[in-house]
Amino acid sequence: MDVLPAATLPLAQTAGRVLAEAVRAPMPLPRFDNAAMDGYAVRTADVSGATVDAPTTLRLVAPSSAGQAMPPRMPAGCACPIATGAPLPAGADAVVMLEHAVEHDGAVLVSRPVDHGQHVRRRGEDAPAGSELLHPGQVLTAGQLVAAAALGRTTLQVRPPPRTTTVLTGTEVVRAGQPLGDHQVFDAVGPALQALLAGLGCGTATVGPLDDDPRLLAATLLEAAEGSDALITVGGASVGRHDHLKQVLRRHGELHTWRVALRPAKPFVFGVLAGTPLFGLPGNPASALAAYEVFVRPALLAMQGRSDNRLRLLRAELTESFSQAPGRLHLVRAHWWSRADRHLVRPVGAQGAGMVHALAAANAWMVVPAQIDHLPAGALVEVWPM
Repeated sequence: MDVLPAATLPLAQTAGRVLAEAVRAPMPLPRFDNAAMDGYAVRTADVSGATVDAPTTLRLVAPSSAGQAMPPRMPAGCACPIATGAPLPAGADAVVMLEHAVEHDGAVLVSRPVDHGQHVRRRGEDAPAGSELLHPGQVLTAGQLVAAAALGRTTLQVRPPPRTTTVLTGTEVVRAGQPLGDHQVFDAVGPALQALLAGLGCGTATVGPLDDDPRLLAATLLEAAEGSDALITVGGASVGRHDHLKQVLRRHGELHTWRVALRPAKPFVFGVLAGTPLFGLPGNPASALAAYEVFVRPALLAMQGRSDNRLRLLRAELTESFSQAPGRLHLVRAHWWSRADRHLVRPVGAQGAGMVHALAAANAWMVVPAQIDHLPAGALVEVWPM
């Protein structure tokens, strides 16, 4: 799957985009030793014996203010009033908090000792010069924009979100809110896919549902391919008389994959149409969502060059036994939760591909290998949070 080309955008327009370059510090951060809080710059040796009952008296010198020039070197026995972010004068090695000092007649009385370096931000302690603060593949949030701005960056190279078009198929399918015929069903997959795609930052458009007509399907897909980075179809991917997707790809594009060893989602199709990758999802809701998670989501993340495109798998303890017919990797609709330091999981409801009750109750997929026919309660299984 090709990675989408990068574009340079103003910093304020890059939130949520995927970074396409490494961002290194051209200078150390901070650039100079400075105060971490308001107080008095001192030599730790001068206040080592200070107490509340016997404070140490130090002579005040000219203050150090943020944004001003470096103050002159501070002699022993002196203290420099200093503001947060102001440069630490040479000779000083710590800052006494305002709460632990009292000025009186051109001097300051310090009532507590401080450790070497206390309340001081050292030059380069945040980021040495040349260090990489931001990495290609990161999804940019406010924290990364703060870091980039602190380095003086005004623009960043980022990758655009993929533009996706979802084509719903099936004469028997109507969108919710439309009149429902005697033998028709509501589109149960389109809204969920639109939400999932938007959650990845993708541009989304949805077409259909289309009647089961191969010429209509071909024309619709070819038109959608012109403005899309990825096409997603729902339905029409199996072997029935009204399943036309394979025929359209063979005639107008390339058919690379049909049928996979996955339950649910066996009739999954992958191909290319007019240079645009096409993912053909089965029409049954559970099959469509399983195929999306296994095949579509990782591909769309890879197109953005995202570094977080691996599955998030947990190990959980099965709370009840589970049996299946072996032969295909099974994504079981399940509910997982944590108790103390343990992850627990249990299957929910009947696992038919067209059933929505189990999807409504599930918050995870329980991954059962193809060769397994029985798992006892207490077995450790892989869980993939939805």
